[in-house]
This record gives sequence, structure tokens and C-alpha cells, in this order.
Amino acid sequence: MNAEKTGKRLLEKYWWLINVRDDSGKTAIAYAKQSNALWLVNLLSNPSLIQKEEFDWIEACKREETAAVLAFVDNCQDLQQACRRENDTPLHHIKLPTHREYLNFLKIPSIAELKNTTDYDGATPLHRAIDRRDKLLVKVLLLDKEVERIVPDINGRTSMDLLARLCMENDDWAQLCRLVKVFPYLKTSYIQPETNLDQIRNTLSVVAALLATITFAAGFTLPGGLDSNNGEAILSKNASFIVFLLADVYAMCTSMLVLFFLIWSMVSEPDMARLLVDRSVFILMQSLYGTLLAFMAGIYTMIKHNALWAAIVIFVMCSIIGVSANRSILNKLIVVLVPGAANREKPDQMGLLEEDSSGGPSTENVTTIKID
Repeated sequence: MNAEKTGKRLLEKYWWLINVRDDSGKTAIAYAKQSNALWLVNLLSNPSLIQKEEFDWIEACKREETAAVLAFVDNCQDLQQACRRENDTPLHHIKLPTHREYLNFLKIPSIAELKNTTDYDGATPLHRAIDRRDKLLVKVLLLDKEVERIVPDINGRTSMDLLARLCMENDDWAQLCRLVKVFPYLKTSYIQPETNLDQIRNTLSVVAALLATITFAAGFTLPGGLDSNNGEAILSKNASFIVFLLADVYAMCTSMLVLFFLIWSMVSEPDMARLLVDRSVFILMQSLYGTLLAFMAGIYTMIKHNALWAAIVIFVMCSIIGVSANRSILNKLIVVLVPGAANREKPDQMGLLEEDSSGGPSTENVTTIKID
């Protein structure tokens, strides 16, 4: 019983060490399972049951004792390592009265290194500033190009998600977003937070330029050729020829639109640039569909009288490729065609639960307190 009381007291004091791994890659819960300490396993599995003691700098921030916080920052020899070890930073809690004081605070080298540090809930300083409705700090962080805006916390919420909800509830926050040119409502479908925009922009531009070149050339290389007398297309009244022409023009226009989007994305704000690249993926898919349809219509126009069966086979093959290119359908096909793909796509929940007992990658070498 004494061990249990002592363990609970230690957890209240050192709760920030719960998920830290030691040199062997094990967390506290791994040792608790190894020792068959069920009460400890229960506490470590449910951190909300622990009455956490807050750090001294948090109390100072809540009491708005700015001088004490600044003194701590100035005198802490290795502030960054201490904050990472305790999964929290003064920047997550600081409250300053003016915009200029926040700017000066962020200019402190040791604080500038913590702008994107996450706390025990996976929240960045921007998350916390939005949570406590600190407009001055939110504005300063949003204007800082080095501050990450799309880092998800443990609940999967980014700071932009929180900001979008605030903008819906309060016009003052919406006005602040317009002032700093941030668009929290913009949602991407294909571009993930970790996506390298420059790399995907280069890839998309090459594909779009190639499609624009192909479709442009196809517009002057018409099925059936041209009339030598007046220069008009011989099959201009043929329905399949009209389909070919419309599909080719559609493919060329959409590929050109992708190039325009990518050009503007290079000189736009980060949020807008991400949205433009994201929409470029969708529009480029439309260009590919148009190119595929133009190819089918062109082949059908040329051989339908002499080899209708071949035209039908080609039409069916191209249709299958077009349907399979749909993202959701393609994922299902991969699961069917590639054994084990479903298991790789979906994380093993039991494996995740047992991960702590088997060890895993460690972000830093910190020795975990072992409680017997």
C-alpha cells in the first residue's frame, strides 16, 4: 500500500515522464506490466486520473508574474532541453500585455527555438494561445513564417481547426485572420501536412506541361484529316469526332489551368499556396480523364467501320483504367490484388497497445523512473 501511495505521489510530481522512453526504448507502462503492478498500469493508461502538479513557470504565467518568467528564461542554462524533457514550455503559458512585448519575447534565442515545440497533449504554443483566446500572441505567431500551423495534437486537431471554429463563433477572430492573411477554412484533400510543396509542385508542372503539349498537338492532328480544298476537318459532322475534339480541348485547358495554379502558388501566402497545389492535383486528374476520353473517341472515329470489335475492346480497356483511377476504387483494388495490403494500411490496434512493452523509437535518451 505504501508503494502505491508513493507511486501516485511520484506520478503527480513527474507526470510528464509517463510517455518518455529510456535508453532501451521502454516507457513506464512497460516496466509496470513487467512488474505486474496493475494499479500502476491503470494510472499510466489513463493519465487523466493523475492529479498533475504544474511546473513553477506555469504558476508564474498564470499569476502573470512576467518578471519571474523572464528571469527563469534568462537563467536556465539549457532551457530547450529542460522544456523538451518536461513536455512543456513557458511559451505555452506566457501572458504579456502588449504586442511588442510578445515580439521581444520571441526574439530571445532560447524561446525562438521553442516556437513549434509540442507539449504533453501534442499542442504547440499556437494551439494554447488560441485555446486561451490570446489574440496578441496568436497574431504574432501567425505572422511568424517559421511557426507551423498544421501540426495535429493528440486529438488530431491543428491550430487552423481551432482557429476556424473561433472565426465561426466570433467576427473579431475572423477579422484578425483577414488582417494577417490566414485562411483557416481552407481544407486540402490531397496535400498532407508533411508534404513537400516544392517537390510536388515540380512533379505536377512537368506532367501538366506534357499533357498540354500532347493535347495541343492532337488538336491539329485530327482523325480523318483535312479537306484539301477548303482545309476543314473531313469528319467535322461525325458525333465521335466532336467528342474527341471537346475532350481534347477540355484536357488542354485543364492542364493549362494547373500550370497557372502552380505559378500563382509560388507567390501566394503559405495557406493559399497549399490550397492551390491541392486543387491542382484534382484538376490534373480531370486533364488525364479528358486525354483518355479523347484517345478513345479518336480511335473509335478512325476504325469503327472496319474493325468495330477492336474499337469496342479499346473502349472497354480505357474505361476500366479510367474507373480504376478513382482514389477510393484504387485503394480497394490494391487491397484485393496485393495480399496483406489491408493490414499495412490499417494499424494493428493490439500491436499499438503492446508497443510500450516491446519498445520503440526514442526521441531522446531519458531514463524513466521505475516504481516497484
